[in-house]
Formats: sequence, structure tokens, C-alpha cells
Amino acid sequence: MSKRRYMKIIADIIGVTVDIFEKSLIYLGRYRVEYTRAEI
Repeated sequence: MSKRRYMKIIADIIGVTVDIFEKSLIYLGRYRVEYTRAEI
């Protein structure tokens, strides 16, 4: 496997990981807002 192809695979994995991380942060942020509203 060439180095260039290997780098592309790593970049794809990082991209997917960042995407999942951002989505989970947004989800957690929304959940926290709903939770604090419920407490009040």
C-alpha cells in the first residue's frame, strides 16, 4: 500500500471521528439545556 493511500485512509478516519464528536457535543449540549430547564 502506498504512503499516499495510507494518509488518505487516516484522513478519512479522522474526518469521521471529528464528525461523530461534533454531533455528540451538539446532542449533549441540547440535552443539558433541556435538563436545566426541567430543574427550574
